[in-house]
Amino acid sequence: MDRSDIFTTPNRSIFDSKSEKETDSVPPQKTAQDERFMRLYANSYSRIFRFILTLIPCRNDADEIMQETSLVLWRKFDEYQSEGNFTRWACGIARFEVLRLMERKKRFAALFDEQLLNQIASTRARCEELLEIRREFLAQCKRQLPEKDLYLLQLIYESEHGAKTASSIMDQPLSTIYRHLDRIRNTLFRCIERKMNAEDAE
Repeated sequence: MDRSDIFTTPNRSIFDSKSEKETDSVPPQKTAQDERFMRLYANSYSRIFRFILTLIPCRNDADEIMQETSLVLWRKFDEYQSEGNFTRWACGIARFEVLRLMERKKRFAALFDEQLLNQIASTRARCEELLEIRREFLAQCKRQLPEKDLYLLQLIYESEHGAKTASSIMDQPLSTIYRHLDRIRNTLFRCIERKMNAEDAE
């Protein structure tokens, strides 16, 4: 699925039909709001689509729902509260689009159970929220690592060199690289768990 197709559909429908004079008259705050939507949408796209896939069994239907959801998000962005969670808001809209599709297509008649669908959506949303918290804590914990540990992580996970290449670059035996990675993972795991426990205690 080409994300750019969805991304540009709202732009074309809103801006491309305007004359050059009308486009020049778009208020600066509107342009800033459009850019903000694009940034939030791009950051949340994969999580929204995964959420849809947990509710609908067919990839083609999921693509259709993602298209409709994207257009609704664009049209209703003025209703989004800036301090809120964009992904959670978007997934709520996606859930309604799933319900609409199931009501519209006869082949879902035997599967359609709004209460069950809501339970699945609620569970998925809670899991996604928990994962988001852990991602944020992971980023915080990584910033606390020594430079040597960060360098190794970047070599293996960001540059995608692999452990063997990292062993050659860092001039260390492969077994040492694996032990080093294991120690880093344990350090990050304990750091995240401490932060999660502190969050629960508040």
